[in-house]
Amino acid sequence: MKELEYSDTCRDVVENVGEIQSDEEVVVLTDPLMVHVARPLVSAARATGATASLLVKPRLDGHNVEQPAAVAGALCEADVVVDVGTYDIAHTDARRDAAESGTRFVLMRGVSEDVMMDQMDTDYDALMDVTRAVAEIQTSAESARITDDAGTELSVSLKGRSGFPIDDGFDRGLVVLPAGKSAITPVEGSAQGTVVVDYSIDGLGQLDNPVELTIQDGRVEGISGGTQADELSRLVESTGDCARNIAEAPSIGTNPDVELTGNQATDKKRRGTMHIAIGDNITLGGSVACDLHLDMTLTEATVTFDGFTVLDEGTFREEAVLEHARTL
Repeated sequence: MKELEYSDTCRDVVENVGEIQSDEEVVVLTDPLMVHVARPLVSAARATGATASLLVKPRLDGHNVEQPAAVAGALCEADVVVDVGTYDIAHTDARRDAAESGTRFVLMRGVSEDVMMDQMDTDYDALMDVTRAVAEIQTSAESARITDDAGTELSVSLKGRSGFPIDDGFDRGLVVLPAGKSAITPVEGSAQGTVVVDYSIDGLGQLDNPVELTIQDGRVEGISGGTQADELSRLVESTGDCARNIAEAPSIGTNPDVELTGNQATDKKRRGTMHIAIGDNITLGGSVACDLHLDMTLTEATVTFDGFTVLDEGTFREEAVLEHARTL
């Protein structure tokens, strides 16, 4: 009966975020492990007068695995898709092709009932201002640097790349909830250095021990740490060479209302965190297609764009960010 506690959130997702209209066809996409979260969203969509269907797909092997053909077809035919699955579909051809055909997406992968109840009450207007300010800074920068006391020391080129703000605006036909990050993909081959992931990795959850990545010429050449580092190594090996690509760096969390949970649905959005990702970067304007896009969250990093500090040892410099963005 937890759904009674987040009925207002479901209505907000449908009416204000998804902007679902009575004459639209809506698909709420889920898998067997997430049906209980998805079902109240179908009810909320139908309450608007829209034609809403619940589509239960197989739970696939991981994030951004291509969808079955029947699912891909349904995405293309819908006006709006609300995805409430275990795994992410943002970096799949099925999602990208449907978006090209005009489908709007609200992506809520891995969003639990507890997140629906406790971590979705956000001032989206204020969040949009901050997130888009970060995106402006990322877009204007030619390079970025990430450091921390754990041993992270990474530099990337951002020449010609644009920040990708994730808020509740449909500018790119895509909303991710909980909202609150600005992503960017570095120039392929430019990332150099070491990243020590101290908190969580997609699919592996909260880390027992830090995972260290050695990065040369935009590729992960070494992975070390505990048993979770071994799991990550096996995943990269099984996916193939494309999985070594640095797909995001540095992406910045901007949402003050979500908590660190070991789940990337909230971790990478938490204000003061930053994350990198490996694998596919097509969605973000890059050129590497891959069946894997895996996010990794750091909590105490210092991040600079062309020397301007956005994060200072895990502290987000909100006023400075807003002021700096106004000068660009």
